[in-house]
Amino acid sequence: MHRFFVEPDQIQGARVLFADAQAHQIARVLRLRPGDQVVVLDNRGWQYMVMLETAVSPQLIGTVRNRAAAEGEPRLRLTLYQALLQRDKFEWVLQKGTEIGVARFVPLLTRRSLVQTAALKANKQARWHKILTEAAEQSWRGRVPELAPPVALAEALGAAATADLGLLAEVGAERPLRAALHGLPTSPTEVALFIGPEGGFDADEVAQAQAAGVTPVSLGPRVLRTETAAIVAAALILHELGEMQ
Repeated sequence: MHRFFVEPDQIQGARVLFADAQAHQIARVLRLRPGDQVVVLDNRGWQYMVMLETAVSPQLIGTVRNRAAAEGEPRLRLTLYQALLQRDKFEWVLQKGTEIGVARFVPLLTRRSLVQTAALKANKQARWHKILTEAAEQSWRGRVPELAPPVALAEALGAAATADLGLLAEVGAERPLRAALHGLPTSPTEVALFIGPEGGFDADEVAQAQAAGVTPVSLGPRVLRTETAAIVAAALILHELGEMQ
């Protein structure tokens, strides 16, 4: 069944008022008709079964048939601090990371990052938010992941200090990821994962992360591209902590 995230004010009692772009997609692209049902999500943890009443773009109204807790959200809050990459690679990380359960993305500026500016154009922010929203709808997420502005490593490490566990993927690290996850007294509820750029973090950055309490971990004997490492590491963390069962 088709799923759509809406703003809270689009849900007015038992009525849902779809935005123009959603109305066009429903009526013109998907060709749904009055009486068809869709799932509407408010991005606050609730999902609504909605029957379409008027399916003529641009005016589209639905009636709420029932409300339930949203499905698809992991209990673990995983924040991915991903070094900025070329546009297509970074957007791939956003899409696939959303599908597997990343809760928050933080673009990261590092010494070897190909992109060295924290400024984002409005159209890029809108594009990235659309990618996150569509991926969340497709993968049955209950919330659209958060997207923070780009930050430098030092600032990211300070923000990650509130997480139960901080991990940094590094080629040649002595400690395997699995050992770092299972060597804890209690299961974490919030994990910060740092993925470097092509070429990885430099030695000073790794030392800076360790000083902030972030543990370098190995993803195995093979060297992965940074966008591959991001998805593999995130999936392994969610799996090992019981979120893929």
